[in-house]
Amino acid sequence: MPTQQRIDKFTRIAHLRDLDAAVVLEDIHDPHNAAAAFRSCDAFGVQNVHVVFDQEKPFNPKKTGKKTSGHANKWLDFHLHHGTEAAIASLRESGHTLIATYVDPGARPLPEIDLTAIRRPAFVFGNEHRGISDQMRKAADILTYIPMIGLAESFNLSVSVSLVLYEYFGQTRLARLPAQVDLRPTPGQAHDALLRRWLKI
Repeated sequence: MPTQQRIDKFTRIAHLRDLDAAVVLEDIHDPHNAAAAFRSCDAFGVQNVHVVFDQEKPFNPKKTGKKTSGHANKWLDFHLHHGTEAAIASLRESGHTLIATYVDPGARPLPEIDLTAIRRPAFVFGNEHRGISDQMRKAADILTYIPMIGLAESFNLSVSVSLVLYEYFGQTRLARLPAQVDLRPTPGQAHDALLRRWLKI
């Protein structure tokens, strides 16, 4: 029999859960990367996770990477899809808006999107190396990217999931407004010195 303290904790967290949003992981190669993403889903209260298997070997998300996920997968609802087409059809049927992470000139910076205006967002993340499939890209209602200014061209999967969900959490739970992204450089002498050091590497 659970203690009253445990009942109170579960009650509070259950009532805070976001049952409209979803995270979609398409064709993830390494189950441990997916497990790390599950932990972020739990942390930011996103209950529903869609796992799509197309070209990669299927795995059971309930039994994957318990140490990596911090046992978060125990508390999440998973929806498994064998094939991207089936996943898209299911998400459409449940009224989701597909918001896919994709580095492309036509993609919108994530902080500029008003996520509060989207009732049932489904945030789509692709394979660690290939990204989202062409089929998923064409089906997406919104293509977005996470602004960054480093020499690395992308974040790893679990970090991307965390950053996207934190932006969603910030707008929907912390009343943070969408923000205009301005990445214009403001160079000075110290920046020029840094550049000279880099060019010698």
